[in-house]
Amino acid sequence: MPVSLVEWAIPAAMLLCGLGFMAAGVMGFPTVRWGGALCFLGSGFALMLIQTVSLSIVKPITEDALILLGVAFACRALLQRFGYKAHPHLELAIIASTGLLAMLSLLLFKNVRLETFFTQIGCFLILLSCNARIWRSCVTLSDRILLGTFIFFALVMAGQCAIYIAVDDPQPIVGAWRQSVWGSLVQYTGLFGSIILTFAVMIAVSLDHIEKYRRDAQVDPLTALLNRRGLEAFLASNRGRAFVEGTGAVLMADIDHFKAINDRFGHQFGDKVLADFGAVLRDHVNDLGCTVRLGGEEFAILLPGTSLDQAVALAERMRQALEVYPWSQCTTDCIVTASFGVTRFERDEPFASAIARADKLLYRAKRDGRNCTVADSPSIVVSLRPLHKALV
Repeated sequence: MPVSLVEWAIPAAMLLCGLGFMAAGVMGFPTVRWGGALCFLGSGFALMLIQTVSLSIVKPITEDALILLGVAFACRALLQRFGYKAHPHLELAIIASTGLLAMLSLLLFKNVRLETFFTQIGCFLILLSCNARIWRSCVTLSDRILLGTFIFFALVMAGQCAIYIAVDDPQPIVGAWRQSVWGSLVQYTGLFGSIILTFAVMIAVSLDHIEKYRRDAQVDPLTALLNRRGLEAFLASNRGRAFVEGTGAVLMADIDHFKAINDRFGHQFGDKVLADFGAVLRDHVNDLGCTVRLGGEEFAILLPGTSLDQAVALAERMRQALEVYPWSQCTTDCIVTASFGVTRFERDEPFASAIARADKLLYRAKRDGRNCTVADSPSIVVSLRPLHKALV
């Protein structure tokens, strides 16, 4: 029976999707491996439709190899996304062993059903090994979409394997399996699987770019801290609302004599000071709170559920870390310092009032000689350090 145009549309759709992804990869999108996977699958399904005059072993084994390689490439693309390295020896072992069993099914039993069964087993094992490695690493919505797609594929492969164990064999003549219901199931599984994979990858890549643009809009590029827009987004988030509705501490920090640093050492060194001070703040705050560059040399830190004593102790650790920070770019022995204002954030207090209060305390630290921490409680001792060997 001749192959219909509808049947040829299946591998054609896979190849078009694959080539489209590879073209998108040339334009900078992370889709080259996805495109390669679909091209392998499309080639395998296309070869499946080419008719021979006798039962041949070379063509079906080549088909199986292309399909298994397509699944392996798709799994590699998924692993790369999550930062995992592929296990080539495991992939090779699965492809070689299931390919050998498929070949023996044709050589010894002339059984296309068994050949298809072992190929599907190989696809299932490759998918299973990939899913088992990444399922705990999903963070974003796009991660979950792709993982869910691959789990669905693995379940489909397992279901088809169970079906192929139970069904009867067609007659051992050329084209009998392709024309059977079960052969059609393989074709249409490939078609719908490639369509689902294409849409899943497109959605994931789109969500990734949306997230990247959001981060770029909310993150200060020099210090990698949140900017003012990022602070607004944080306060609107669940974690930010929990902070505003609860208690905690607000810190304001400012690099001392920053204009003089720029004037004496140049703006390139000034940028280095800002970036490294941001890193000092980020490393000390870590997951305890939210660190923001408000603009210029001024920074804010939000610490949910933190007492005033704890916040002052943290500010002191950060201030001292900057004071002893090694500046290899300086030809002289220099010190960069910062001043801190620390206040307690009370439950249901307007956030703007807490920021304003911390800002006043920061300016008090500036008036008191800089390189110190000032808090708004008389029980907190203001820490003041002499500016020996100061930068300016």
